Amino acid sequence: MKQTFETILYEVEEGVATITLNRPEVLNAFNTQMNQDLKLALKKAKEDENVRAIIITGAGRGFCSGADVKSFAEGVALESFKKMVENEELMDLLISPYDLINVEKPIIAAVNGVAVGFGMNLCINCDIVIASEKASFGEFFVKMGVLPDMNGCFILPRIVGIHKAKELIFTGDRIDAKEAERIGLVNKVVPHEELMSTAKALAKKLAENPPLAIGMAKRLIHEGYGEFFSEMLKREIRYQAKLYASEDHREAALAFLEKRKPVFKGK
Repeated sequence: MKQTFETILYEVEEGVATITLNRPEVLNAFNTQMNQDLKLALKKAKEDENVRAIIITGAGRGFCSGADVKSFAEGVALESFKKMVENEELMDLLISPYDLINVEKPIIAAVNGVAVGFGMNLCINCDIVIASEKASFGEFFVKMGVLPDMNGCFILPRIVGIHKAKELIFTGDRIDAKEAERIGLVNKVVPHEELMSTAKALAKKLAENPPLAIGMAKRLIHEGYGEFFSEMLKREIRYQAKLYASEDHREAALAFLEKRKPVFKGK
């Protein structure tokens, strides 16, 4: 069963839902439409009793190159974000770690290429990460004058350790798949041509296991984070709103589009 959203592809086969980010011309850069489509696809997979496992991957050469910088430079995404921050009811329209955590089914990220910014933090909010040898990862947010989204400042230190997390967040450096595997960011690296077959084999294996046991285990693991996870996410949104409104963020977006080095003034 296939379904096409505007910016993603959705397919269910043998109990496995495959969600493919589908803006290959911009390495699947994340925009407001993809935000909406991904939320709906995850909700669809959550509610479908025939779906027992989920794979998230990207079309073309990239997994996800982060936020669509052009929309921020033009002020389109910024205005949408400001409205959501000012109106708490609209906050539910933003993709959140809870869109993945509250799906009590295993979610596998099959990383086929570059996964930076939002793309990297989408991965770390999945349950298992399988990477192609061509994959790469980076917390690019600092280069845009903002901080990691999707509760990255909470989750990443718990995966790779606090010092490595600070290095990745403060520098915005990109690392290759082997380094990501070494520090525990990904579970396994495979030859590029074997990525989807490996991810699907694992997804089918998990789909054959008892769904209640997997669902309860996933819930319990995340409940261990407690209220601090939710509080950190609220703080992230407040801090992020200030950063998106800063001159440094606008300068970063413009410099990216103009292919020049940004000049940050701390304002």
